[in-house]
Amino acid sequence: MHSQALTESRDARQRFPAGLLQPEGCARFGMDALLLAAFAARSLHGLSPAGRAPVLELGCGVGAALLTVALLEENITALGVEHNPELTQAAEENILRLGLAGRLHVLRGTLPAGECLRRCRDWLADQPSGKQGAALVLANPPYWMRREGRTSSRALVETARRDTDTTLDAFCLSAAALTRHKGYFCCIYDARMLPRLFEACARHRLGIRRLLPVHPRKGQPAGRILLEARKGAAHELHIEEALYLHPSNAEENVRWTPEALQFCPFLGRPS
Repeated sequence: MHSQALTESRDARQRFPAGLLQPEGCARFGMDALLLAAFAARSLHGLSPAGRAPVLELGCGVGAALLTVALLEENITALGVEHNPELTQAAEENILRLGLAGRLHVLRGTLPAGECLRRCRDWLADQPSGKQGAALVLANPPYWMRREGRTSSRALVETARRDTDTTLDAFCLSAAALTRHKGYFCCIYDARMLPRLFEACARHRLGIRRLLPVHPRKGQPAGRILLEARKGAAHELHIEEALYLHPSNAEENVRWTPEALQFCPFLGRPS
């Protein structure tokens, strides 16, 4: 990479997550992607450095979570899987802008279709220590069921946020198919829908090990949960101390709590 490209990629990393290419009409990435990536990086810390790759993201969109994990874990290789051609192209461009094309790749395909799973396995087999599967799979599945919430006139937004009767199951099935034995599956989900996520993990032998409730602020119920499961492991749930995103009192010019910024420093940057 020549000096100008190095300078541009360094500047893009310093501004990240600002500046990511996002196609008109798509669901804009937000804190969910950043929180998921920070949580997943902590799961990777439980592995030896040599065993932390490869990583997959299911439904990577424009690549926000995938890029965040790669910036937090500098030695990983990772693959994002996305079925929408516009989002796939945007993710590829974002990877190039941040100078991460040597470590990150995007595959256009629809999971859990057999052809897409085969192509993912082929990519994994070409990575060091990838023949047994991914060390970690992360996902931000749609939360809302078909008849919940207000619909959007934008097709990309609807696809990103609205589940069907089988979407969550497809995410968990794909994660189980692509993760190595005792590898990690991490996802973020609507806290109110936690029983659905537990059931889907159980169906595909993803043993739930760690749960982090995420609250807007103290005194308010959790809006999101971050979940870690392990393939082929028994349920052995550890509920971590809750993460509060915003201060309880409306402090001037303070958006995030110190705990939230320590958990994910990228939250403090404009997106």
